[in-house]
Amino acid sequence: MNLCDLLRGWRRQDNGGKVPQVVESESGRFTLSYVTLTKLKSYVPYAWGLQHMDCFGKRVAVGELAKRIMIRQPSDVVFNVKNLIGKHFNDSCVQEMRKRLPFSIIEGPEGESCVEIHGIKLSPVEITAAIFTKLKDMVLMHQFHHKFKVVICVPSFFNEQQREDIVSAGQLAGLEILQLIDEPIAAALSSTTIKEGVVVVFGMGAGSYSVAVLHVSGMNIEMRAQCGDSCISGDQFDNILVDYCVTQMIKLHSVNVCGDKCAMRQLVEVAEQAKVKLSSQPTATISIPYLTSSGQGHGPAHLNITISRQEFEKLVNNLTEQIQEKCQIILKEANIAAKDVDELVLFGGMTRVPKIQRIIYEVFGKHQSAKVNPEEALVIGSAMQAALIVEDQQEMSKDMIPLSIGIECEEGIFTKVIPRHTRIPTKRMVKIPAWCAQGECLHIRIFLGEHVIVDHNTFLGEVELINNRRSYEGGVDFELTFEVSRNYLVEVSVSNVDDGSKTIKAFPIDEKVICKHNVNRAVRNALRDWSMYAAEIYADMRNLARHTINTLSDALSARKDELPKDLYEDAVKALDDLLKAMGKDVSVLHDKIRAAMSVEVTILNWRPPSESHPGDYDDYSDYEN
Repeated sequence: MNLCDLLRGWRRQDNGGKVPQVVESESGRFTLSYVTLTKLKSYVPYAWGLQHMDCFGKRVAVGELAKRIMIRQPSDVVFNVKNLIGKHFNDSCVQEMRKRLPFSIIEGPEGESCVEIHGIKLSPVEITAAIFTKLKDMVLMHQFHHKFKVVICVPSFFNEQQREDIVSAGQLAGLEILQLIDEPIAAALSSTTIKEGVVVVFGMGAGSYSVAVLHVSGMNIEMRAQCGDSCISGDQFDNILVDYCVTQMIKLHSVNVCGDKCAMRQLVEVAEQAKVKLSSQPTATISIPYLTSSGQGHGPAHLNITISRQEFEKLVNNLTEQIQEKCQIILKEANIAAKDVDELVLFGGMTRVPKIQRIIYEVFGKHQSAKVNPEEALVIGSAMQAALIVEDQQEMSKDMIPLSIGIECEEGIFTKVIPRHTRIPTKRMVKIPAWCAQGECLHIRIFLGEHVIVDHNTFLGEVELINNRRSYEGGVDFELTFEVSRNYLVEVSVSNVDDGSKTIKAFPIDEKVICKHNVNRAVRNALRDWSMYAAEIYADMRNLARHTINTLSDALSARKDELPKDLYEDAVKALDDLLKAMGKDVSVLHDKIRAAMSVEVTILNWRPPSESHPGDYDDYSDYEN
């Protein structure tokens, strides 16, 4: 469980669809799970908006602000609380954490692990509740909800006590917890691309790692075998690098910085940065000027060393061997061979480490599914599970449309005109600009469903758009009016804006299609393939590109003889670049569209020098002076 990623937002698009969206914090797409108490009289510049009163009446800083405070006061900031929750103080992992972490871990009244900040004893449940409250506030700022129904993902190896503590923390933060979901299942929900088969889910983050074998059948996921360990994680990799740096300081300066909390905190920061760099670069430099004072009285001691990826892999070899062994054991426990694995799903930032990726490939013989960002897989899966639970709880009303009604756009993309749960009777109009020759007929297909790809929805029928304009070819505007009656009869009227001609067609909706079972199945299929919304975005971008090509071509044709040579050549180049970008990445296409639109505006606003009147602007010269 990554405590910083438990809440999800759903962004409602103009077409009525729901697309998973990570709600961003002040530190970006991830909320750091650092927590501290701030004194009422203390002043932190620009930080007033990052603090809030928690449910205990104390002023709390969570995330980026808490991490900033840790630079000055490392013993007053708590992090990695997931490894403390539900554990006894005498647990071996807790005792190891006490040696490593700068904040104070103490024994609670019943032998449980607690932390101490500014002399105040706090339980892991209270710290977790503070993080949940921060996440709730973030969602509130983006979506203005006041009731929060959430699904929280936890490590599959969490025991009952740990799960109960998570529920208690959520309730303390004012959340309505629909379900606790195991991390491997959440990752599979968001990332798997197969509808039937065996999926291996491997996850490794800062606080723990886990590996599970699942059987997937549609949206149903069954756990066959799983194992995990909170004592092997990204933090252990960081600790090994920190120990290496401490050893180098002793060799170079004869100084042991283990007792200096501020120096050790700096080492942890640079060790983590070096680990990240080594995932994409062959070497990384660890440099901290003025880390500590020289033990020989020769002034400050600096750390400046370079470590290669090979050296790093040798240092962590013991950890990676344990991970590899556990991966081999999980196959035996599930009674399958590597060849039986249909897909591999990874989650957590540590899965980007090349050594980890090689181990996984050697054991399972598969490369990872690249459907989603591994660092966001859990949170997206949790959001999908929450949506499914809410959908199952929702009663169908005869006064609402159970599934969306829309049309097929470019490249088989479904664009919703009337979103589901719209009250009926209802009426909606959409204007469609089309570029077609005189007498040319365009066919618009009407569908019922939720999937972004029309072939996965129910076909209702089609209407024809005919260009009756006789004067010239070019853009024609059509108005499509959708009207749905109480007996689920869909009437679609087509109007030609130019000549006023109008045709009407009616499409009845079969009651079998909108029964509860079929509606749930349609929604589940749409949720499972949520990542295909990227195809919709790309199709919209291509439509905009075509429109820009047509308008720029018209502008060039109209003003070809009067434009300066350099401006005309720039426009032709922009048009040519846009045509070539039609089959390329969406970001490239976006840039070429902007360039073409800019040239088009310049062409339309250009005037010959003889028509320019500089004197028109003389009245403004006083302001320039």
